[in-house]
Amino acid sequence: MIMMMVATLGSDDDKAFMVNLYKEYYGLVRKIVYDIARDVEHAEDLTNDTFIKLIEKTSVIRTLESCKLAAYIVYTSRSVAINFIKHRDVQQKHLYFGQDTDLAKNIPSSEDDIETRIIHKEELKELGNAILKLTEQQQDVLYFKYILEMNDAEIAEILVIAPDSVRQYLTRARREAKELMEKGMNQRDE
Repeated sequence: MIMMMVATLGSDDDKAFMVNLYKEYYGLVRKIVYDIARDVEHAEDLTNDTFIKLIEKTSVIRTLESCKLAAYIVYTSRSVAINFIKHRDVQQKHLYFGQDTDLAKNIPSSEDDIETRIIHKEELKELGNAILKLTEQQQDVLYFKYILEMNDAEIAEILVIAPDSVRQYLTRARREAKELMEKGMNQRDE
């Protein structure tokens, strides 16, 4: 697929440049997309998607110095992987709608279980609403930490912040979410 895209480039010089770029940076791009997406099945596709985006910007890439070129490739790889994660999560949210499932299996056996589940469900809904009110960076920090189970160093690398700062960002995001959640529950009770 990549070679077909390279073949569409105008000059032989551009074609040779992109083939060399592919050979030189393939391993780095694949590592980056896998480290972020943590999906072996899609790592190759994400790598190819990254190079397709780079092929579209051949004229820009050719003007970059080697260190700026590497940074551009890393940034593009990260963007492709993060977009994949976001798209996958949206798909998973909508996956459950319309499926034929036996809802009778989910009915609790005693009244105490029903009350507990209703309360838990309401708390989760309030937490979800609270998280949606957070800034995008706070949402990302919580998502990377608790959904993707990334460590502080990986989160720091993606968000381009110091690894020591990740805890502070997490603490602030959790505190803000808790306050918003409690505020929402209090307003609902009134």
